[in-house]
Amino acid sequence: MKVIRSASDYDFINNNNISIVPTMGNLHDGHLELIKSAKSSNAYVVATIFINPLQFNDKNDYKNYPITIEEDLKALETSGCDLVFLPSSNILDNIKTINAPNSANILCGKSRPGHFDGVLTILNKLFQLTNPKTAYFGLKDYQQYILVKDFAAKNFPDLIINGIKTKRDINGLALSSRNIHLKEDQLKIASNIYKELTYISNHYSYASYDDLINQAITNLSDLGFNVDYLLIYDASRLNNVTKSSTEILIAIAVYLDGIRLIDNIIKKL
Repeated sequence: MKVIRSASDYDFINNNNISIVPTMGNLHDGHLELIKSAKSSNAYVVATIFINPLQFNDKNDYKNYPITIEEDLKALETSGCDLVFLPSSNILDNIKTINAPNSANILCGKSRPGHFDGVLTILNKLFQLTNPKTAYFGLKDYQQYILVKDFAAKNFPDLIINGIKTKRDINGLALSSRNIHLKEDQLKIASNIYKELTYISNHYSYASYDDLINQAITNLSDLGFNVDYLLIYDASRLNNVTKSSTEILIAIAVYLDGIRLIDNIIKKL
């Protein structure tokens, strides 16, 4: 596995089947699943690790983001990654700012203004530098996946964006870099997020989903969660559910002792 730190070092790569997995490091098995999925297509797999300040609207969140480069490199090599790109902050010099569309202003974007502008801005730069054929993203960040997919369709029409199913622990909690901040008892409590999503999914009906959402919010609040949102959207375009919707997104963001956790379930109707 090769490791490079400068965009100019990338020039030696001569491969028309590059697959990119953009990350901010502090990798877990969910990230490694993206590497394995990319590798299964016989692509030359490039992982990027860059803690992007543009997508943090909380300076403390940015400062406290865990840096685990040595462990990340070992995990990537074991997973079959071919190259790791570790750009410095110079990658932001003269970078073109991308403004996310209106669909960025709901769900996570509503409480994190500018977040998806930062995500699309750095991805635009990385896509230009690496010239990938495919890119892999986890579906836990479903809103991000849709925004990136739409952005690529308009600006990188030959780039295929692949969404990979959320990886979970034995209790159903979605794997996240933020889980490292949770104590053992908090991890058990956090598993209730997926339980509530699953209950809503199993009992969903167009006529009564407001009641299901309200009850789930009550249940989670009683357990100590601060619920940022728990909403249901049409999964294809992230707009309101209608009777003609064929697939829905049940999405949630909560805080548990100040730690933000997100998850979702995609349900076919």
